Amino acid sequence: MRSEVMSESVKNVVEGEQSGAGRRWAMSMLRCPVLRFRACRLPFKSLVVSLVALLLVYGALLMDQAQSPGKPSWLEFKTCSPRNNIAFLKTHKCASSAIQNILLRYGDNHDLNFALPNVANYFGSGRRIFEAGMVWSSPFNKVTPNIFAIHTKWNYEEVKKVMPEDTVYFTIVREPMALFRSLFDYSNIGEKAGGLTLDEYVKQNPIDTKRTLGYLGYNQMTWDLGTPLQDMSNLTVAHELVQRTDAQFGLVLVAERMDESLVLLAKYLCWELRDVLVLKVNSLRDEFKSSISEESRKALQQRLAPDYLLYNHFLERFDQQVEAFGRRRMAAEVARLRELMALLVTTCNFVRKEASDLTGRQKPWSNKVDGFQVGETAGGCAPYAFGELYFLDVLRKKQQKYIAKKFGLPPGPPMGAIPLGAQEIKELNPKRAQRFPSDEKRKGGKLSTVRGQG
Repeated sequence: MRSEVMSESVKNVVEGEQSGAGRRWAMSMLRCPVLRFRACRLPFKSLVVSLVALLLVYGALLMDQAQSPGKPSWLEFKTCSPRNNIAFLKTHKCASSAIQNILLRYGDNHDLNFALPNVANYFGSGRRIFEAGMVWSSPFNKVTPNIFAIHTKWNYEEVKKVMPEDTVYFTIVREPMALFRSLFDYSNIGEKAGGLTLDEYVKQNPIDTKRTLGYLGYNQMTWDLGTPLQDMSNLTVAHELVQRTDAQFGLVLVAERMDESLVLLAKYLCWELRDVLVLKVNSLRDEFKSSISEESRKALQQRLAPDYLLYNHFLERFDQQVEAFGRRRMAAEVARLRELMALLVTTCNFVRKEASDLTGRQKPWSNKVDGFQVGETAGGCAPYAFGELYFLDVLRKKQQKYIAKKFGLPPGPPMGAIPLGAQEIKELNPKRAQRFPSDEKRKGGKLSTVRGQG
């Protein structure tokens, strides 16, 4: 009878290691004096078996605890100070332009310094992996930047060289199929490949095909995070990238869950919810979206295996962080975020319009997306609707003035002496507005058009 009870008890521990009953029984076993086993009314052999089982169970519990990510420290803080030193990897077609707009507005309002390329909106033109010299060589970066939020091919160690030690890092991911389809249509990848439809492109081009414009194609997130073309089909490299990215970024937002992402971002940066309000910008209109057959969909999923490794990992981590934040608390914060956003839209009288109907600072780069017309320009409404290129040009001018004042320099050289962005070039010489050099010309490379890929 005792043997049967003991067998059942061991089974309870092994099968119910997470249950309260199993843990209570285990603790009672720990309190049982080994040399006085009769006091516990257990045969010696059964006691030995039980102790062995107990050690195995608690070993498994310890291993499980070591493998499971704990609650991030930033979710533990009850009081904190707003973060001003921030590095954001702006991944292509992941709603990253919206996140960038948040950072640019916040930095502008708080007179922070930015890492800015000489022209346009890329470090390394999207092709070359980031190097610290790309920032240091720019006339706009004679002061340590507080915010890094520019498209680049990511290199964590090099970014660390230009940013303060207490910088926090984050990025954003998107479901890979949706990302590639948006990228394909937005960037005219099919047209540049000889007028191919999406189905034809997927059928004819393998995973390691040459990238459009040298930086656009399959597994865009994997590319943006620094993987070279020759490693695109290497899943071992992809797994290593996932682990490396997990260690580098304290927060990875998920584009499909933007409201929750913004709530977590506000918590991560110790900002107010009103600081992360944003319009849905740079989103492809339905009439420009290509259809895809079921056969091509399956083939494309295989091509995008590296990006799916990234996405699935960070989607799971995102769920864990939402759980740690608290589901009820998250629902309440999302509701409050939406109320604040509705109030902002009403106050500023934002009106969604096709890009072709917009001009000046509100016009997006591509005519395939919508932008916003601002009905009320007072109260800081306008920057919410700024186009990326225009906003970066505004910050270049502001930072140039700050640097001149800080170092006691003359007001500044003529406009032509320091390369600025598209808006200024257009005003000075409309014929040069269509094409001008990217932030750094590659040896033997071609001139690159200004791009907006968020």
